[in-house]
Amino acid sequence: MSIRWKRLFNVMKGLIIFSLLISVTGCTSFYKMATRVGIDVGIAPGVSHMIDAIKDTKSGRLAEKGMADHLLMVTGMTELSPNNFRLLSEVSFLYCAYGIFLEEKEPAFSKELFAIGKEYGIRALKQNRKFRKGLEKKEKISDLVGHLGKGYVKPMVWTGLNSGLWIVHNMDDPEALMGMADAIALIKRSIELDENFYHGAGKMFLGAYYALIPEYLGLGGGPDNSRHMFEESRAVENGNFLLVDVLEARFLSTTVEDEDRYEELLKGVLEKDPTHVKGVRLINELAKMKAKYYLEKKSEFF
Repeated sequence: MSIRWKRLFNVMKGLIIFSLLISVTGCTSFYKMATRVGIDVGIAPGVSHMIDAIKDTKSGRLAEKGMADHLLMVTGMTELSPNNFRLLSEVSFLYCAYGIFLEEKEPAFSKELFAIGKEYGIRALKQNRKFRKGLEKKEKISDLVGHLGKGYVKPMVWTGLNSGLWIVHNMDDPEALMGMADAIALIKRSIELDENFYHGAGKMFLGAYYALIPEYLGLGGGPDNSRHMFEESRAVENGNFLLVDVLEARFLSTTVEDEDRYEELLKGVLEKDPTHVKGVRLINELAKMKAKYYLEKKSEFF
C-alpha cells in the first residue's frame, strides 16, 4: 500500500472508530461536531491525496467505472462539512472530470454533472466574503472576480470549466449562452493569477471557446485567437498534456474544416506516452479514449 493510501486509510479508520464510539454514547450533537472537525482537520487532506492517486490511474476505463463511487463518497464527506473550501474545490473537479468522461456516451447525464460541479465550485468561491455578498446582491460573477485572489484559482478554473462545458452542450439555448460571460471571466481571472494552473487548462478552454465564437462578434473569438491559445496551453507541458490536442481537433479543426490537422492531432495523441507528466495520467488516458472516438466519428464532423 502506498504512503498516500496508508494516510487516507488511517484517517478514515480513525474517524469511523471515533464516530462509532460517539454514536454508542448517544451524544448526537457532539457526534455531529466531532465528525465535522474530523473532516476539517483530517479527511479533507486525505481526500486530496486520494484524488491525486486517481489522477495517476493507469486505466481510463477502470477510472471511469470507479469514478461514480469516488464521487458519491467525496460528495457525502463534503456535505458533512458544507463550507470546507478544500472539499468543495475537489468535488467540483471530480464532477468536471466525470462529465468529460461521459459527454460522448451520455451527454444528458454529463450536463447534469457539469451543473452540479458548477454549484460546488460556486460554494467554494463564496467562502470569499466580498464575492458572496456580491452574489447575494444579484451582482454578476464577471463583476466580482476581481475580489478573488490566488488562493481561489482552483475553484475558479473548475467552476469556469463546469459552467462553460454545460453551455457548450446547450448551444441551442439563447438563455444558456448568457452565462458564458461569467465562465470566461472566471477563467481569465484564474489565468491572470496563475496562467499555467493545472497544465494550462484555462488556456485550453479559451482555445475551445474562441473556436466556437465568430471573430465578427468582437468577443475575442475566431480561428487565429483559438490557435494561439491552444499553442500557449500546449507549451505548458511541451505537448504532453494530451487533452489540448483532442480539444483543438474537436473544436478548431472542425470549425475551419481542416481534416488533415484533425487526423494529425488525434493520431498523435494515440501515439504519445501518457506518463510524461505526473498527475495527469488519468486525463491523458481519457484523451486517448476521446481521440479514438473522434477518429471513428470523423465523418460526423466533416
